[in-house]
Amino acid sequence: MPVYDLAVIGGGIAGLGVFECAGRAGLKAVLLERGAPGRATTAVTSGLLHGGLRYLPYDAGTSWLMCREISRLRRERPDLLTRQAFLWPVYRGERLGLGLVSALHDEYDLFAPLRGARLHARLSPGEAVAVLPGLKREGLLGTVAFDEWRVDVPGLVASLARSAVAAGGELLENARVRALSVRAGSVAAATLEDGREIEARTFVNAAGPWAEEVARLAGAATVRLRLRKGVHLVIGGEPPPHGLIFPGPGGRRIGVYPRLAETWVGPTDEPHDGPPDAASVTAREQEDLRRSLSFVLPDLAARPCRGVVGLRPIPHQAGAAFLLSREHHIFDHAAEGLSNFLTVAGGKLTTYRPMGEDVLASVLGKLGRPAPERAAEGEERGLPWSLVRAGGLAASAGLLSYFAVRRAFAGRGREGWSAFTAEER
Repeated sequence: MPVYDLAVIGGGIAGLGVFECAGRAGLKAVLLERGAPGRATTAVTSGLLHGGLRYLPYDAGTSWLMCREISRLRRERPDLLTRQAFLWPVYRGERLGLGLVSALHDEYDLFAPLRGARLHARLSPGEAVAVLPGLKREGLLGTVAFDEWRVDVPGLVASLARSAVAAGGELLENARVRALSVRAGSVAAATLEDGREIEARTFVNAAGPWAEEVARLAGAATVRLRLRKGVHLVIGGEPPPHGLIFPGPGGRRIGVYPRLAETWVGPTDEPHDGPPDAASVTAREQEDLRRSLSFVLPDLAARPCRGVVGLRPIPHQAGAAFLLSREHHIFDHAAEGLSNFLTVAGGKLTTYRPMGEDVLASVLGKLGRPAPERAAEGEERGLPWSLVRAGGLAASAGLLSYFAVRRAFAGRGREGWSAFTAEER
């Protein structure tokens, strides 16, 4: 068997991103996937390459990074992306009023040119119902229309795998790692369930929700995750013409995501304390999602549906669930006596490439090779990422406060569906 420069364990979007980056850097790499690439957590994402709207009040830096990645993917793989208009209706008695929701989108408009989106517009109740038939009119105060991008997830997975294999990488499916052999302070080989041994000079654990389990195979104990469970309803039949943002179970904003022949609704965000393989959809979770949907799109909620579940592998951190950072984190296990072993966890579907580039830089350092220059960012150079991140929660909240005050004095802003759709980027 050959000795690879790099063995990547896990074929979700994070592992595929590392695998592709390794191929572009000229490394002899192998991807070890226990099933088929992208068939676990990646397969049950909403498929939305959103620009981080929900993170703006506390993490505008992550929103900027996500919008930058949308811009890059639109240039490089435009056939995989489809523009998706969304409506955010505001009803009487909701905690977030129409003024604050509009202010949030004023801030989001700062990133619109970067992600190729149209500026938001406010719709009257009558116009919102005309644009999205079936939307409940009773109690509706107004609606904000805005843009996102939908990605062909299976197509993206296949594209990344093809690119890496074309560059000389080897992809092994149904290759579950059952042991990691440690010799002289480094991981020497991965033993698969069928008995094969894969030797490599460096190993990256990109096993997502299973990253803790894989790390323990090498005796590493520093990987700690807060697994968050995300459930979607999948409703068959003709999807609505536009997406929708509305309060889900517990008040958390969730989405209605149209697809080719079905609609996804969710996801929830609850802690998962058991083994990753034990995650499942409960009848209560499914019914809670259906009940929440019935308040805004009752006809859609009445259709037959099924539930799907995925787990977010968020690195352990203190704080409330809604404030948990979605940034990726690289664990270098050299401090635990494993000089060539890394784990990557966290991140988002949208930010798979920065994850891959960061991991590759660490891998090349361990191999004694110079890190390649990052892809040219051209017009999206804009704000320095390090500067955006440095502001943290205070800067994000300050930006939203500014737009809220400005909105109070500036009035309603852009109005009407025609105003929203007239501007194509």
